[in-house]
Amino acid sequence: MKKIVALLAVAMFASFAWADDIEKKIALQELPEKAQEFIATYFQGVKVKKVIKTIDANNFIEEFDVYLAGKIQVEFDMVGAWNEISLKSKKTTMPRFIYPTHITDTLDEQFADKRIIKVSNDGMEYEFNFSDGSEVTINALGKVVEFEK
Repeated sequence: MKKIVALLAVAMFASFAWADDIEKKIALQELPEKAQEFIATYFQGVKVKKVIKTIDANNFIEEFDVYLAGKIQVEFDMVGAWNEISLKSKKTTMPRFIYPTHITDTLDEQFADKRIIKVSNDGMEYEFNFSDGSEVTINALGKVVEFEK
């Protein structure tokens, strides 16, 4: 009997270890409050099409993808901080002031002629992808770390 219980425990552990991410459609109200406030502030009046909660089955880490009208996708971490914003439509523009003022200043001074289609934020650096295929990484102090054409 002990062998059967041990075998079942090993089988359960193994199934979790190789499990895929678990995705589930949720209501906007189920997002962390910080994420809800971000959407209400920076995408006011933009219709929320769907919200997907993804649970990493191996690490039990939650992420949220919010799909908005205008082909906008916003990714949030488990506490509601945004990690990435993607614009998939030429008609949509990136909201201003979603990043610190000194980063906005750097963008305005050095990249004003470029259209942002994606921005990623890891808390230390912001990576911007532009519609012409170029990319820039700007640190939290507003200094350009890397620029690729």
